[in-house]
Amino acid sequence: MRVALYARVSTQDKDQDPENQLLVLRREAERAGDVVVKEYVDEDSGRKSSRKAFQQLLADASKRKFDLVRVWDLSRFSREGVEKVFEYTSLLEQCGVSFWSYSEPMLNTAGPMKDFMKAVLSWAAGYYSERLSENVKQGLARKKLKATEKGEVYVHGRRALAPELVAQIRELQAAGLSVRKISAAVDVPVGTVHKYFIKEENPAE
Repeated sequence: MRVALYARVSTQDKDQDPENQLLVLRREAERAGDVVVKEYVDEDSGRKSSRKAFQQLLADASKRKFDLVRVWDLSRFSREGVEKVFEYTSLLEQCGVSFWSYSEPMLNTAGPMKDFMKAVLSWAAGYYSERLSENVKQGLARKKLKATEKGEVYVHGRRALAPELVAQIRELQAAGLSVRKISAAVDVPVGTVHKYFIKEENPAE
C-alpha cells in the first residue's frame, strides 16, 4: 500500500522529537510491506495552530495520493476531541484512504476489522455532527428565550437591537434617509439597518 505518515509535536511536549514517532511508523510500514510516499510533520507552538502539514495531508488524501495514513496515536492526529477524530477519519474513508494508529489498533480501518470499523466511524461522525447541531439549536433557543424575557428579540440567531433604536431607524427611513446615512446616524452597521427596514418602502441608497 502507498502510505502517508503523520507526526506532531508541541512545544508543550518537553524533549519530544517527531522523529521518535516516525521511526516507529516507518518500521511498521516496512513490516507490512507498504511504501511510504510522504511524511507530514507539524511542530505546534503550543498556541492554536493551523497545522499546515495536516491540512496538506487531507488535501492529498482527497487526490488519492496514498491509500493509508499511519499515526502514532489519536492525540497526535487531533487534540480537538473525539468528535473531530471521528470526523477526520470518516473524511479519509470518504476519500478511499484508510487510517491506522499504532497505539489504538482497535480503531484501525485497515485490517481484519476494517469494514466494521468503517461503519463505526461513519456512525460516530454522523452522531457527533447531529449532536453538535442540536447543541447549537438549544443554545440559540436559550438565548432567544433570555432576550424575550428582557423585552428583546432575536434576528437570524443574533440579538436584535433595542426597540427604541429600531423605532429610530424606521423614523429615519420614513423621513427618506438612505441606509448608509441611517447607519452613520445611529452607529449601527449597514447590514443590520437593512434587517429593520420596512421592506415595502425600501429607499434607495
